[in-house]
Amino acid sequence: RQDLLAFLSGDAQYAPQSGQIVGILKQMHETMQKDLAEATAQEEAAISSYEGLMDAKQKEIEALTAAIEAKTKLIGELGVAIVNLKE
Repeated sequence: RQDLLAFLSGDAQYAPQSGQIVGILKQMHETMQKDLAEATAQEEAAISSYEGLMDAKQKEIEALTAAIEAKTKLIGELGVAIVNLKE
């Protein structure tokens, strides 16, 4: 109440605190920008790593699929050869 009365009466004892508040807000803003930049950089690194892993796994899947197809073909050919030998 004294602060309000001092403000309304124009008393010199009242000192506005808005400068400190603005300073605190600016500091908070800078800190949040720095944290956002760090989080964004980490997320981009994680995305890059994930994409590299997915490319490697896709190549691995293609190679293993080709191996399965080759082995399936070999099994079929061997089965035909066995049947021909029995005749």
